[in-house]
Amino acid sequence: MTRFYKLFILLMLAVCLSSVDLLAQDESAYTEQELYDLSLEELLNVKVTTASKAEETVQDAPGIVSVVTANEIEAYGASNLAEVLDRVTGIYMTGSYTLTNNLPVVRGEATAHWATKVLILIDGRPHRDSYLGGTLMPLLNAYPVNAIERLEVVRGPGSVLYGTNAFTGVINIITKKATASNFTTSTRYGSFDTRQSSIHAGIKHNDLTVDASLNFYNTDGWDFTARGEKAIIRSNTSPVYDSIVNPARTINMARRDIGATLNTSYKGLTFNSFYGFSNWEAMHNAAQWVVPSGAGPNETPIPFEVYSKKMFADLGYKKEVTSFLTSSLNLTWNRTTFDLARADYKNRPIVTLANDLLAEWSNSIKIRSNLDALIGFNINNQQGHGIQETNNADGTPYLENKETHNPNGFYYVPEWNETWYSGYAQLSYQPVRFLKLVGGMQANKVTGIDVHYSPRLAVVVRSKSGFGGKLLYGKAFRSATAGGEKALNIPGLIIGNHDLLPEEIGTAEVQFFIVKKKFEASVNYFTSDQTNQIVRTSATDPANKIPNTVQYVNRGSQTSHGFEAEGKFYLSPQWKGVGSFASQQTKNNLGYKNYGGTPLYMAKFGMQYESERGVEVGVFNTYYSKGGNIQAKFSSDNTPADFVGTATNANPEMKAINYLTANIQLHLPELLRNPSMADVTLFCYMVNILDQQVYYPEFSRRVINTYPGRAGFNIHGGVIVKL
Repeated sequence: MTRFYKLFILLMLAVCLSSVDLLAQDESAYTEQELYDLSLEELLNVKVTTASKAEETVQDAPGIVSVVTANEIEAYGASNLAEVLDRVTGIYMTGSYTLTNNLPVVRGEATAHWATKVLILIDGRPHRDSYLGGTLMPLLNAYPVNAIERLEVVRGPGSVLYGTNAFTGVINIITKKATASNFTTSTRYGSFDTRQSSIHAGIKHNDLTVDASLNFYNTDGWDFTARGEKAIIRSNTSPVYDSIVNPARTINMARRDIGATLNTSYKGLTFNSFYGFSNWEAMHNAAQWVVPSGAGPNETPIPFEVYSKKMFADLGYKKEVTSFLTSSLNLTWNRTTFDLARADYKNRPIVTLANDLLAEWSNSIKIRSNLDALIGFNINNQQGHGIQETNNADGTPYLENKETHNPNGFYYVPEWNETWYSGYAQLSYQPVRFLKLVGGMQANKVTGIDVHYSPRLAVVVRSKSGFGGKLLYGKAFRSATAGGEKALNIPGLIIGNHDLLPEEIGTAEVQFFIVKKKFEASVNYFTSDQTNQIVRTSATDPANKIPNTVQYVNRGSQTSHGFEAEGKFYLSPQWKGVGSFASQQTKNNLGYKNYGGTPLYMAKFGMQYESERGVEVGVFNTYYSKGGNIQAKFSSDNTPADFVGTATNANPEMKAINYLTANIQLHLPELLRNPSMADVTLFCYMVNILDQQVYYPEFSRRVINTYPGRAGFNIHGGVIVKL
């Protein structure tokens, strides 16, 4: 199917649906308009909590905040959280050859397999792990999308309230809270033999609410075709040249995801939980294909399996102690299991476990009618280990690893056990109606490191006419993980470093916004300075504590700046739209520009049409520009001065693309003019309609230049039932 043909079908659908809606107009239109105006008022004044841990409008929040509602998620379609985040201003969903869909990148900051620079919250509670900081596969791909009430995304530093990892952004998943008993189930089937089923149920009885969700996803996967690092040889003599020695090889990106949530509340007591499981096919973690002994050049490689489990639970209690003091206590548990193994191994030979417990006491104080204070304290205990059953305790190979578990495996990450402490305070003062001043500070004490401070300052101005602006400055940090970056110990290959200082970033932002009756819009400019970057050395680096052994060190700095614009508009009860633009430029201390390789420009635009006859169409397009230069070894744009001939790209170059999706829904009660029938919706969800080839920059090892990131055109159909 050609791109033109797909676009033509989409255009004709929109025209036909518009005609149906016009024919259906009747005398009830005036009442509908009144209801539309009421709901529009709520949309334009939606309350958020992430920026201050207190309810406030997006415009009053001391941060750059974007909101994605449940209505938008349903309208534009999504099978997982990663697809939803991909449509948010300034976010680029990427990953690595091993963790293909693991990284929500904010403002171009991408450095490793792991999502260490963006903090995920579930109902305001931190979700992270102490091994390498951000194994997010089960969360991004298994979390039940139908359990989400809205997403609050704060771009910029968030460490003042949330600590480590809230470096370039914070993503808060706000879950649904039942206002009445309800039940929703959906199922879909589509390309690559993809199957997904999900259930969400809510119960409301007096002061008790219970919400539960379950999500199953299974697919045979799209063709992942790529060259690995062994496919190309670069000569070590002068003149220098490249030689391709192996063709690209292909595996199917089969995956299986299971996610479940259970959230309850009774008066001031809350319990929120999430379980996620992901099992994916992948390339080897050294960006190489493994082939059977004696295999030919076109032999199918042996895929690796990435396996991760997440368990999250938070028990909280909130009480209004006096008319001016509200206090809350939370105990948050995060457990992450991660491993990587050849698919033909019968056991799980590499397993890493992180087991983390966070206790927080937070107090909101009303000092005066225009002066509020927030004071909190955290204790965070982190434990875990990594065991490799392919080796014996001394690191030598264990030859029976295919068939049996090694009873005395090699601890490539020795057991870690650290307790970190932090405290924060924030004041919010409104001297006059149109002016709000915010100041805050967090003190953070990491084991073996001096106390670290992160400040925040904000000036927010908002007029009655809907115009306003913000002037913001904040610092954020990312402490080295207690597991991987500190404790890792693989003799002769890589070691951790217990003396690592936190990475730091200071960000200044200015925003101008407008909120009118039928639209809201904002423009932002930011500039950031990073220091103490945590990086891995090369094997030959003279700074290595152990010769020829890679280690983690603090080295390097980076400056960045960029422009962002976003808006939402509500043309009528039938037509709504969203749009955004983001750009960023970076330069590190070595003079490399845009070294993360992520797109330098992103333009996102979506239109939502909802007919009175029960037909709804959501179309969303994201334009990604070409990324920066990651200085990959096997890349045509990074050749030695004495190179002879034409340099070889291991894989196709990353190119600008338009990533277009469409979601068509038929709400049967309205369509059949039978309001008494069950609320049943049929849907058709089309992804990558233009069949673009999507390649991600390989910014982790920087040897091959790119690898395949997403499937081509695929289509899914299904049914949603609401009771």
